[in-house]
Amino acid sequence: MKRILKIAGIAIAILLVILIAIPFLINVNSFRPRIEAAASEALGRQVKVGNLSLSILSGSVTADNISIAEDPAFGTTPFVTARSLKVGVELLPLITSKQLHATDITLEQPEITLLKTAAGKWNFSSLGGTATKSSAPSSSGSSTPGNLSVAKLSVSDGKLIVGNANSKAKPHVYDKVNITVTNFSPTSQFPFRLTANLPAGGSADITGQAGPINAADAAKTPFEAKVKVNNMDIVASGFIDPASGIAGLANFDGTLNSNGSMAKAVGTFTGNKLQFSPKGSPAPKTVVVKHTV
Repeated sequence: MKRILKIAGIAIAILLVILIAIPFLINVNSFRPRIEAAASEALGRQVKVGNLSLSILSGSVTADNISIAEDPAFGTTPFVTARSLKVGVELLPLITSKQLHATDITLEQPEITLLKTAAGKWNFSSLGGTATKSSAPSSSGSSTPGNLSVAKLSVSDGKLIVGNANSKAKPHVYDKVNITVTNFSPTSQFPFRLTANLPAGGSADITGQAGPINAADAAKTPFEAKVKVNNMDIVASGFIDPASGIAGLANFDGTLNSNGSMAKAVGTFTGNKLQFSPKGSPAPKTVVVKHTV
């Protein structure tokens, strides 16, 4: 019995040594140029990735200091920056043939800046399109984003900054943004969930399906979603021009669907302390509106 236990102990020790040694034997940083090129090609924006590290126990590769370039028409400040990117990988192909097969991707603590021009064009509209391909590294492979498919995409503890391009007005900040997308492919419909804290308090919870992504304008991607918004400050959230005098707190529970060119909202709007003119005063009663818009 002691002999068996001794052999088992030696086997476990050898296994632990192998697990500890493998990350040092595999230079995951050698994948960095390939990852940057593939991501840049898929997004139509230059993507930069920092140091890569491998964890055998969690079966993941982690990259530090992620950045995605802005559409040149909107400036030079990065469109996205993130503390780290964690990629779940299939270990056997990585160990035996040094091939990187991603199973899930998590962007941790990103800061995403969304800007809109006076004409209504968003800075994310060109993602994956041909408008900014010239800023991405060239590749002999296909340039279509349809090559990318991942079982799970996540954004963890992000910050969303929404503002107007070429404006001195203070942007609106949404924090604690968490996004989960499953069975992602740009060429098909995929489920998603988004939760966030709203400016000046309140929260949003949106679940549904989106896709396929519009290659010409990502902002025109069709979607269908259930939306729950609680205690949204109408002015602080940036949906209403403060000069209009409209203000108050709003709740929304319903659906929001879009075919890419027209959206339809159906549900119940509940307003508290509503104000409808610059010289008006907050209404003392709650207003409930069932609507189709």
